[in-house]
Amino acid sequence: MIRIGIVGSDNSHAIALSQLCNLSDTPERKAIRGAKVVALFGLVPERNEEVARAGKIPTIVNKPTDMIGMVDAVFVVFRHGGLHLRYVKPFLQARIPAFVDKPLACSAADAKRILALAKRKRVLLTSYSTIRWAKGTQELIGKCAELGGARSGVFGCPSDPTSEYGGIHFYAIHAVETMQQVMGLGVTEVTARQSGKNTVAAVSYGDGRTATLHLLADSKHGFYATAFCKEGVAGGALDISDCYSAGLTRILRMLRTGQRPLSDEQMLEPVRVLDAIVKSAATGETVRLRALGR
Repeated sequence: MIRIGIVGSDNSHAIALSQLCNLSDTPERKAIRGAKVVALFGLVPERNEEVARAGKIPTIVNKPTDMIGMVDAVFVVFRHGGLHLRYVKPFLQARIPAFVDKPLACSAADAKRILALAKRKRVLLTSYSTIRWAKGTQELIGKCAELGGARSGVFGCPSDPTSEYGGIHFYAIHAVETMQQVMGLGVTEVTARQSGKNTVAAVSYGDGRTATLHLLADSKHGFYATAFCKEGVAGGALDISDCYSAGLTRILRMLRTGQRPLSDEQMLEPVRVLDAIVKSAATGETVRLRALGR
C-alpha cells in the first residue's frame, strides 16, 4: 500500500485525488488500487474538515512535517504555485517522493530550486497539469502523428492575470502544458498582448514551428487545442473527463517503477514560458527564453 499525504486543502484537486484513492465505489478505483491518502494538511481548519470528510482522509495534521514517517509520498496541491517550494522542500529533504500540482512554481527561479533539490537528494519528483494526460489530449497527439506532425497550433483555456493564486501562472499553465504535450520542447520566443483580462501569446520554436495561446477571462470555461500538421488539421474542444485518474495513474506508476513521466526540462519550460508571457505583456516586447536563464 502506498500511503499518500496531501498538502494544501484549498484546491478542488485535494478532494478529487483523495476520492480516487480512498473511495471504493469510484469507477476509476480499479486503476488506483494499492494507494490511499492517509493524511492532510491545509491552512484553513474548516476546509480541512470538508476535504477530509469528502475524501475519507483519516488524519489531519497540525504541521505538514508531522506527515513524515506516516507517508510514502506527498502531493503538494496548493492553488497558489508560489507556495509550492516552501511546502515541498521538507519532504524532498527527507527523501519523500513528491507530486507538485500545476504550476510547479510561479517563477522559473523557484521551479529550478525545487528541481535542483530533488536532484541533489535523489528523490522522485513530478509536476504537471493532468490535462496533459487526458483522453482528448492523447487523441490529438495520435492524430497529429497520423498527419505528419504538428507545425503550428492554437491552445486555449480560462485564465485571469489578476488571480489571487498567482495571476497568469495559476490557470494558463493548462494551455502551456497542452501545447508542450502536442508540440514538444524548444520554445525560443514569446510575444504577449493583454486586452482587459484576456491575453494572447505568440510562441516561436527554434525549428520554425509556431503556436498561439489564448488565455481568456471572459469566455465560456473550457479547454481546446487545434494543431496544423503537415498533412491536415486536427483538434477542437478537449475531452478532459478522465484527467484526474489519468494523472494519478502516472504518479503511482512513477512511485512503483522509479521512472518519472517528465524530465526536468519538461517541467521547467512551461514555467519559463509563463514568466515570458507576464514580462512581454507588461513591456510590449518579445521575450527570448534564453534571457530568462536557459
